Amino acid sequence: MSTFIQLMLLSVLPGIIWVIFVYKTDRYEPEPTKQIIKAYILGVLCVFPAVLLEGLFQCNEYVLAVLAAPVVEEGLKFLMFMIFFYHAKDFDEPLDGIIYACSIALGFATIENVFYVFSSLQYGKVFEVASMRAFLSIPAHFMFAALWGYAAGTVKFRLRSRITLGAGLLAGILLHAGFNFTAILSSLGSVVFIIVFSLYAWVLFTKRLTIFRLDSKKRYEERNS
Repeated sequence: MSTFIQLMLLSVLPGIIWVIFVYKTDRYEPEPTKQIIKAYILGVLCVFPAVLLEGLFQCNEYVLAVLAAPVVEEGLKFLMFMIFFYHAKDFDEPLDGIIYACSIALGFATIENVFYVFSSLQYGKVFEVASMRAFLSIPAHFMFAALWGYAAGTVKFRLRSRITLGAGLLAGILLHAGFNFTAILSSLGSVVFIIVFSLYAWVLFTKRLTIFRLDSKKRYEERNS
């Protein structure tokens, strides 16, 4: 197997595995496969305007990582979500907000991963970079989007009056910024913090997912009773 194919597999497989996981979470009324693929591709396309916009802030590493990247990346993903999915007929239950948001985010994370893994080749740290991103960065993108995806499902179906789309997006941006800030600090403590942060975000996500799964089950049973 050529080096190029090996690098592509290391780069792309984690994102695809996570997309399959997302698809499988929608147990009762799964979204059309073509819609999940569409969301994933839109996430991929978001990378290119993100690179152009973030290029304006390359002069300062902290400004880029903590301010520019979270706002640009979450903003573009959110924009794709609102344009193509929020008002779509297939978005017919609260859980779908998380499904579409995370599918977009994973498309973005996959292409970003390709850039990082191939760049690491010149430093001889391909496996280290690929492993760290597979277990930390890709799930992180997933969870940032899950926050505003949860908010979108909640708002659209009026489950809670105090949650807004803006609040969900802001939460995703702030967590993204915190994650990036710790990632650029080269110390063991920062790595531990990233892991703890990821675990906390995962617990938060699973709680929200459980709520929406129960709602999805209830809606499914009502429609088929």
